[in-house]
Amino acid sequence: MKLFIKHHISFIILFISVFICLGVIIEVLGGIENNFKYFVFLSFFQLFIFLFIKYFRNYRIYNILCNKPKELEDMLLNNPKSSLEEEFSLNQREYFKIFNNKVLELESIQKEYKTFIDQSIHQMKTPLSVISMISQNNGENEDFKKVLIQVNSLNYYLSQTLNFLRLSDIEKDMQIEKINLRTVVVEVINGLKDFFILNSIYPSVNINENIFVFTDKKQIKNVIYQITTNGIKYSKKNSKLIFDIEINTKYTILNITNEGIGIPSSDIDRIFDIFYTGENGRIYGESSGVGLYITKKILDLLSHNITVKSVLNGKTTFSIYF
Repeated sequence: MKLFIKHHISFIILFISVFICLGVIIEVLGGIENNFKYFVFLSFFQLFIFLFIKYFRNYRIYNILCNKPKELEDMLLNNPKSSLEEEFSLNQREYFKIFNNKVLELESIQKEYKTFIDQSIHQMKTPLSVISMISQNNGENEDFKKVLIQVNSLNYYLSQTLNFLRLSDIEKDMQIEKINLRTVVVEVINGLKDFFILNSIYPSVNINENIFVFTDKKQIKNVIYQITTNGIKYSKKNSKLIFDIEINTKYTILNITNEGIGIPSSDIDRIFDIFYTGENGRIYGESSGVGLYITKKILDLLSHNITVKSVLNGKTTFSIYF
């Protein structure tokens, strides 16, 4: 109530002043019966003056409330010129303090959560490495072969979870350098050697040893790893996974091509959406809908484009533009 009276004290004073003045003027002129129109005119004139002054003093508040802010700072009112603007500004700044404190609190909780998940995944990878080693040493046993397949799947999904967890921090750790593309592709293939063998897929690398590109080696390796893993999973038995290069005036293009089930045309535009598994995911049940999302995010941060061409039950080609 006090704030309301404070903001309208000028109107109250103006109203009383004009009321007294009007009463005196009308009385001098012969009473309201003979000067009704004049009285109405003065009353509306008083209202107009009051509204004009109020708007002029507080129009910045109305602008803030009427316009959608693009940034949080757009909601702040600097250098208040009236008591209402001053109260509004103080109020907004208090909201900002509460908001920022809440953001800091949530960021702290999220950091603790990410640290816990990160450490837990690394702890899980240690026994998995032991199980994998035992399974490889007993590779002639069919049961151990099945165990090794499941261990590889677990390692893949744990690595995918780590990559997703660290996605927001990738940009901070990026280091753009000149790398040999063939070397990176061969490193990925060697890391997936067991997966190639288990699925009876044969890698074919048609990349000149003198092909260099500028990128972040660690992250582009993760991207090629993800696309290669998908290529192996969805390829026909005893087929090839082909890595080759195209070079034009603008780009060096890495093509990764597999021959398998293909991707339906209705899914092509959505395969990079998070958790989108598409028709193949529903049929085969092996897709998490996260891997290609991470791939696209990393490539966006690296300013590399990616395109996909696919024929159903035929060839699928992922092309990365450097």
